[in-house]
Amino acid sequence: MHRTRSMWYTFFMDHSADLVLRNLDVLVTPRGTLTNQDLWISRGSITAILPQGSSPPTPPPAGSRPPRSLDCRGKGAIPGFKNGHTHAAMTLLRGYGDDMPLQTWLQERIWPAEAHMTPEDIYWGTRLAALEMIKSGTTFANDMYFHPAQAARAFHDAGLRAGLGLALFDFDDPRRQEQVRERLLQNLETIWPGRKETPPAEPELVFPVIAPHSVYTCSNELLQWCARQATEHQLLYHIHMNETRREVEDCLSLRGARPLIHLQNLGVLEAMEHRVVAAHMVWLDSSELESATRWGVTAVHNPASNMKLASGCFPWQDYARRGTPLMLATDGTASNNNLDMFDEMKLAALLQKHHFQDATRLPAGEILAIATGARSNVFEPWGVGGALTEGAPADIALIDLDHPRMVPLHNLESNLVYSASGSVVDTVICNGRVLMEDRQVPGEAEVLREARRCSQSLGDRILRQVS
Repeated sequence: MHRTRSMWYTFFMDHSADLVLRNLDVLVTPRGTLTNQDLWISRGSITAILPQGSSPPTPPPAGSRPPRSLDCRGKGAIPGFKNGHTHAAMTLLRGYGDDMPLQTWLQERIWPAEAHMTPEDIYWGTRLAALEMIKSGTTFANDMYFHPAQAARAFHDAGLRAGLGLALFDFDDPRRQEQVRERLLQNLETIWPGRKETPPAEPELVFPVIAPHSVYTCSNELLQWCARQATEHQLLYHIHMNETRREVEDCLSLRGARPLIHLQNLGVLEAMEHRVVAAHMVWLDSSELESATRWGVTAVHNPASNMKLASGCFPWQDYARRGTPLMLATDGTASNNNLDMFDEMKLAALLQKHHFQDATRLPAGEILAIATGARSNVFEPWGVGGALTEGAPADIALIDLDHPRMVPLHNLESNLVYSASGSVVDTVICNGRVLMEDRQVPGEAEVLREARRCSQSLGDRILRQVS
């Protein structure tokens, strides 16, 4: 194992010393793009955004340590990306199964490989994912996978915010349903003890989410039980939904309704009250679109994964017209194959324009807002913000405006969406802590070394099973 620790974890905020970002060339805010600003941070939050050279918003007490100052000339500040749907430890399966339809990919490659993954694999696979996210400007991930204790420790060690859900399946097997119920409750009490009786006084950096995998892998009883648990524990409900045409056809055949309507008929949407996060949401008819809006479901677009698996095209404009909450995501690296949200922004925008033959669809400013969390507040109670404004969490990506992909700067939003990649991110701050500076992440070499070792060991175990 990576290290010996107690299994009793409490993931409180770990605020760094106060910080001031001096001489920012540009700053993306709800008021528009500001120029020549200083940004002040204290206890993990943005306390002031002021013109360059301004005095501190609150004079420091006598004898106190002055805030650390970063000279940000040549830099732009944007909110950190919010990755709305991931399977982080799948980094160890990057490139393991490509050019296959979803069900074949799951049943013949991914699920058999995942059966061989150990808790150590999950820790280092998640650390590798967190490293890749930090290097490309992401400060929050909504993750669904296995061994959440190790994933929680990995995200916490990396300094990233994360919502963590144990992926739940029962395949309509009552015995298996009993096992996954017990496993979920055990994980909640082991990783976040006493949380149900005494909710945390402040948002946690890493927090639990209830995550039934999908309507095609979960029985009606498990889907409803998960909603009850999410309600009792005051948690979110994270699920794959309406990803492929086959999923819809199978649900109609087996359950007598389309997937989202099936979830509504079970009482899940009403019980959750705007706390459902639904990944993919590609194949919806008008009744499902209305249901998603009525119940405040956050629809999470995964353009790279949907395109690679030929799942279909996300109906962005149908959602936008109705005001449905929206997020952007990478999905897992086994179906992407990276965690770069810059890629997702560009693919999302271009897919809409190409598929609908309309060059005006999903403009740069809108997909940037979706990617940075400004079009859904579903994670806000857990300290995940979507804008750079006073009082908001200090989750910030600093962009190198001297990077060749950012020159010239006719339009910042355009450059970020259509030209940039994760390589333009110079510095990342999460919860007021500097996680990367000058593209250097402490501990990077160890993460790469251990992830390679775990991947090789996993591959050897799979080969032994096959042979």
